[in-house]
Amino acid sequence: MAIGRFTVINVLGSGGMGVVYAAYDPELDRKVAVKLVRASVVSSKRAKRARERLLREAQAMARLSHPNVVTVHDVGEHDGQVFIAMEFVRGTTMLEWCRSDHNRPWRATLDAYMQAGRGLAAAHRQGIIHRDFKPESYPAAQALDLAA
Repeated sequence: MAIGRFTVINVLGSGGMGVVYAAYDPELDRKVAVKLVRASVVSSKRAKRARERLLREAQAMARLSHPNVVTVHDVGEHDGQVFIAMEFVRGTTMLEWCRSDHNRPWRATLDAYMQAGRGLAAAHRQGIIHRDFKPESYPAAQALDLAA
């Protein structure tokens, strides 16, 4: 399966907004994450405006550079659905990271969430509102700046 120029490898996860795939970008020879926004999110009477809003938000994200925010590489449409191709971050989610060590000092957990908050604040300064932030989908490596 392909989404735009990206060859899908496997499903990484799904949520209310869409499905995120691990994919390969043959033009830049790298692994990426591609979020395909569910058709139901943008298939309404206001579909055109919703699609335009998602595209504008992806463009704003692409201009944002912050250590705690994934980098956006591309945005487009595939079979009438909006997709966003982003940096692939290896690792676990914040939820899994928190559950992995019950003896972790509380300050380490606080610090991880503070870093995630800094990323959200940077996005807000660019006029981006994250509509789906949750520990089960936020990469711990991104918050902790541990990406390999």
